[in-house]
Amino acid sequence: MKKAKLRLEKFIKMYLYFSPSERKGVLILMAVLMLVMILPTAYRYLKPVNNINITISQMAELDSLNVKTSFAEVTDNELFLFNPNTATVAEFKQLGFTDKNIATLKNYLSKGGKIKSIEGLKKIYGINEALVDKLTPYIQLENNEFTNKQSAFADSSKNTKPKQFEPLELNSADSIQLVKLYRIGPKLASRIIEQRTKLGGFLNLNQLTEIFGFDEDILYDLQGKIYVDANKAKRINLNTVTEDELKMHPYFKFKVARVIVNYRNQHGKYKNFNELLNIKIINDSILNRIKIYGVIE
Repeated sequence: MKKAKLRLEKFIKMYLYFSPSERKGVLILMAVLMLVMILPTAYRYLKPVNNINITISQMAELDSLNVKTSFAEVTDNELFLFNPNTATVAEFKQLGFTDKNIATLKNYLSKGGKIKSIEGLKKIYGINEALVDKLTPYIQLENNEFTNKQSAFADSSKNTKPKQFEPLELNSADSIQLVKLYRIGPKLASRIIEQRTKLGGFLNLNQLTEIFGFDEDILYDLQGKIYVDANKAKRINLNTVTEDELKMHPYFKFKVARVIVNYRNQHGKYKNFNELLNIKIINDSILNRIKIYGVIE
């Protein structure tokens, strides 16, 4: 117990001891905090807020001031035919346009703008559409020329035949043409050409999924946009190809290329594909893969 008491006294002296100047500073800080907390309450007590007394009739008057119509109230008797491109300031005012609307309209027209339709008038900044709808029966526009141009354009567009899209043939396409395809970037276009070179040309579109980064969903998105002309692909004559040439092809592994050439050297030229099954490491699965690009001539 004595040891614990000594340790506690030592801890208090070490961490909780304040010098006379430090104690004075703490007391001043506490006084300032107390003053900050008391001041707002004392201020409200010394200067109470005066309640504003307002009657119901006065509130109604204030509400009426806030309710402003977006355009001047005019009766149908005051309306008249007008052209927004030539109307005067006085006419605009009589029709219910605000001063700001009139200034915007005049500024637009002075810069060469022209109102050609009711919708065009509504698009002028700040114009109230409800006012335009009210005035629509009275708006006159010189739009005969405009209408004629529209009809002429419509007739010409009907006579113009849309360009027919032609799918891209992959065995003859260059990198620029490939990049134009949806979801084919420069890197993927480069891989397509590299794989095409190694294979000697594509025989079907499904071979594209063997390329890194070319997923099946890309092939789905490109349906109807690409095709393969298998006649442009190079076939491998198993009776004349060398081992070095054969092992460079992606569909022939090194061992397969070696035994195909060695068996031919030992037994003569191949007469049919079934002779390849005499080679121990070649089974039906490997033979089917060899038949994709291999030919016996």
